[in-house]
Amino acid sequence: MLSWGSQALEDDFNKQIIVDADRQQVNIKENRVTFYNNVVVTQGSIKMHAEELSVIGSEEKGSEVMIAKGEPATFYQLLDSGKPIEAEANEVRYDLKTQTLTLTTNAQLKQEESLVKGKMIKYSINKQEMVAQGDENSRVTTIFLPQQLDELTPKEDQQ
Repeated sequence: MLSWGSQALEDDFNKQIIVDADRQQVNIKENRVTFYNNVVVTQGSIKMHAEELSVIGSEEKGSEVMIAKGEPATFYQLLDSGKPIEAEANEVRYDLKTQTLTLTTNAQLKQEESLVKGKMIKYSINKQEMVAQGDENSRVTTIFLPQQLDELTPKEDQQ
């Protein structure tokens, strides 16, 4: 998006992850925990809400993947600038190692007045990079304010 010049709160990724839900199911063989109904995930300023959340573990600590499903599932995080990032989709995939969100079906990503909608949005939190795709029935929609273009334009030094 156009106004995203700030990094995520680095401290968030060092905090513990807390998951609250009505029910959970563990599959040790597959290294998967699935939470059901009214799922809330908290890690620092990060908040996720879903009807179902699968956490897939790996051999490497900190490489878990969370797959949240809902209508919609949501993701929220504060940037170091104090501006929030808000995301929602029918499926929100959060890769902890790469700090990447992949939003699938009815995807939208918002910061202040900027909004991107599409079939799929992939957003790298730490790199501040985003790719959005539509499909044969819908295109990508981007909404921003004109002054946000000024923020992207390099200013010549005043002498």
